[in-house]
Amino acid sequence: MNATVNPKPQLDLASWQFQVSKLGCLTADVSEIEFKPLTLVCGQNNTGKTWVLYALYGFLADTGMYKLPGIDDLSNELLSKGQRVWDFGAWLTENCSKIIKTINSDTRRRLPSIFNSSPDFFKEANFAWKVAPQQLIDQGIAREIDFRLALGRERNEIFRLVKPANETIANLVISSDSFPDINTILSDAIVRHLIGNPSNRNVFLMPAERNGLHLFYRELASRRTALLHRATKKDKDIDIIQLIQDVAKSRYPQPIADYIDWLNALPDIRKKRSGIYHGLAEELKKIIGGRYDIDSEGEISFTPYKARRGDKETSPKLEFHLSSSTAKSLFGLWAYLEYSAEPGDALMIDEPELNLHPSNQRKLARLLAKLANHGLRVIISTHSDYIVREINSMIMLSKQNEIQSALMKRFGYSEDETLSPDKVAAWLFSNQTISAMPIDAEEGINASTFDEQIHDLNETSDAIFYAYRDGEI
Repeated sequence: MNATVNPKPQLDLASWQFQVSKLGCLTADVSEIEFKPLTLVCGQNNTGKTWVLYALYGFLADTGMYKLPGIDDLSNELLSKGQRVWDFGAWLTENCSKIIKTINSDTRRRLPSIFNSSPDFFKEANFAWKVAPQQLIDQGIAREIDFRLALGRERNEIFRLVKPANETIANLVISSDSFPDINTILSDAIVRHLIGNPSNRNVFLMPAERNGLHLFYRELASRRTALLHRATKKDKDIDIIQLIQDVAKSRYPQPIADYIDWLNALPDIRKKRSGIYHGLAEELKKIIGGRYDIDSEGEISFTPYKARRGDKETSPKLEFHLSSSTAKSLFGLWAYLEYSAEPGDALMIDEPELNLHPSNQRKLARLLAKLANHGLRVIISTHSDYIVREINSMIMLSKQNEIQSALMKRFGYSEDETLSPDKVAAWLFSNQTISAMPIDAEEGINASTFDEQIHDLNETSDAIFYAYRDGEI
């Protein structure tokens, strides 16, 4: 892989800490979790891992309808004069505690819509951003703001908010008389800046249901078309308000609904790319054992590489439903890397090991490490001991000593696959709460949730073997 890119500096993730209380099956009053460049979420089934991933996705992807202090006056002056020099640092310092409270109350309010569930179910639930006011002030000033809004076919810029890194003064410009809701747009841009997810970065979640979604996303989207078709009928009994609500409302949690929308948009966003993420998409094809094609209508096909040849001569192209479960499971990751990924994105994968042979689970773990080392923030929920142990190996290989290079050469690791322990977090979901899994450069992750089961399996297997051999119980 020769393609290289100089990714934007990774955002400071020190503020990506959250307090979780009574969210789904996490019934503890308060648990805490922090997300680093590579974060593993582990635990048995039905312990709350997907709940936390979905809550984080909603926090990052949909910043809601905030009412930030002082924004009304700023917006009115901007509309009247067309431009404004704004002391962002002074405003942030004065209102920091109120801003944090506003963000957290809005996140809590949106939990029912994120999960597409009854508000009663979330009466006591909370997913609160844990950040010290001074830390937020320092990070808000340190980061650059470059938010631009363009509308129309010509993509004419109608709004701009710009602040250089490490400066407090921002410049705002409006160049349109007929402007949409400036309060909402301005508040949204500011909140995204503060939480470390500017609007030009993606929040991408691959749900555990992805195999079925990859096959049926077009049929799922056609429901809206059918509802709109009803609106063309001259039927006096049609409730137009209810019809609009049916069209707008998804029957799925927000991450799944957004994933379906992204799949349906693929025909429009296909474009040739170069750089590190295209190169990593090419590496993923080696794990999959073939290549994908997406036509202008959104039809996906898969062409396997011939296993009997060492080159890339290919077998006949397959309709996607005829491809392997591995090809179906990893399609979304390939398409994301090929068409959408940008430095600073948050990539979440629920059970990346789905349908993968242990050898491919290890290869995928190495690819995930590369993604984390090339500017993506990778968060996975996993039951795979193979993935965790492979990550352990890459953590141990981060130790700089005389035998490191020899070990890397012997086992075929590259420099961008090593993982510094301080860049990795691992969390165990158990007994309705969340606890940190210790990580160090000597042994990697202390994955007791897997080690206990492996030990129990070995003991059981040995006991059965020796009982039959010796004729004793």
